[in-house]
Amino acid sequence: MTVVYAVLLVTGVVGNICTCIVIARNTYMHTATNYYLFSLAVSDLLLLIMGLPQEVYQLWVPQPYSLGEAMCIIRGLTAETSTYASILTITAFTVERYVAICHPLKAHAMSSLSRAVKTTVVVWVLSAICAMPVSLQFGVIYRMSITGEIMWHTAVCALKRPMNHAFLVSSLLFFWVPLVIIFSLYIKIGLQLRLPLAMGKTCFVNQKVLSKDFDSSARNNKKESANRNRKGIIKMLGKKLLLLVKL
Repeated sequence: MTVVYAVLLVTGVVGNICTCIVIARNTYMHTATNYYLFSLAVSDLLLLIMGLPQEVYQLWVPQPYSLGEAMCIIRGLTAETSTYASILTITAFTVERYVAICHPLKAHAMSSLSRAVKTTVVVWVLSAICAMPVSLQFGVIYRMSITGEIMWHTAVCALKRPMNHAFLVSSLLFFWVPLVIIFSLYIKIGLQLRLPLAMGKTCFVNQKVLSKDFDSSARNNKKESANRNRKGIIKMLGKKLLLLVKL
């Protein structure tokens, strides 16, 4: 497990840092989509840096937990915040794709980098606020001896102040509701992507009909103009003949 965690930590940190650097340095990559990808990379970095080293430490030193009460709460807070931020970012990105594909006129009017930045900030603030009730449940727990004394060497970072239905509400708001939203939007996107095919065929058929009508009307117009030209030439010749007769 130490090797697995180490590989995940190195590849995850290097890959996400490279993603953030590439997006930050190249101005042509400053798009709404890349801003959401930047947010996902930051959430992954936060989860990796704050989570995996402590997991490896607890593998080798399961007890006592020596990082203190504050670090135990911060660990839970960062883990919950990064998880919520990832889920909400993916949901916001899905909404962006839905608007862009199903309502392109609205997307053109609403799409801006400032809106993507504001959405990302709101996602992180909301994630941090919603993660606090869950993270505050954690703390350092000690076992008690038979005589009632605290055994300091048994310190463990675990659920210390449980709240009723906290994890149920968290899973409902930040897993099931986003899952339903994402699933519904992708179904609508899939149905919308099927429409241009049928509309394209209809337009192609209509275009053929219109082109035939246009060709026939063009031919009729050519005939009418030719007839008018002939009549004009005949009239002109008739007038010239009358002038010659008069002369």
